[in-house]
Parts: sequence; structure tokens; C-alpha cells
Amino acid sequence: MQAVQQTESTMPPAPREASYSRRPQNYFLPLDVSSRFGVRLRQLRRDRNMTQLRVAVEFGIDRTFISDVERGRKSISLPMLEVLALGFQLTLSELLRDI
Repeated sequence: MQAVQQTESTMPPAPREASYSRRPQNYFLPLDVSSRFGVRLRQLRRDRNMTQLRVAVEFGIDRTFISDVERGRKSISLPMLEVLALGFQLTLSELLRDI
């Protein structure tokens, strides 16, 4: 009986819904770095009341690329990180904070 209790108590929790893991307040969940950066980019953009189109026009980036990065579907290069940091008037360290 005791062995059964140990097995049950050491079982991993059931997986959560995919939509739950995409919420910014759930950073503790194991998202890949592209997804975490996408959440950060969306947060920065929304904090500044900017649309994806406005970011695209002002920073010289394709709007669909911004969308793909925010959803974690595309990775971002170092030169593009620099473009975003300069556009948001942040250092690279500030841009990558909490990722």
C-alpha cells in the first residue's frame, strides 16, 4: 500500500491546455526561447500602444514577421534584435529582460 502511495505522489501533474501556457503571467512554464521572446515583444509593443503595423512601418520590419515572432513561430536574428531595441529605445539587455 505504501509503495502505491509513493507512486501516486510522484506522478507528474496532468498537462495544461496550450492556451494556458501562452499567457504572459505564466512565465514559469517551460516555453522555448522564441515563444518567451514573442511574449516579451508583444508586451513591449502593447505597453507603448503600438499596433504591429505601426511597429513594422516605424522600424522597417514586415508586419507578418512581427506577428510570427510574437507567436513564437519565427526566430529572430541579432541584427533584428538591435533594430527592435533601437526602435523601442532600449538596450539589448533591457529588450531581453525576463526571457
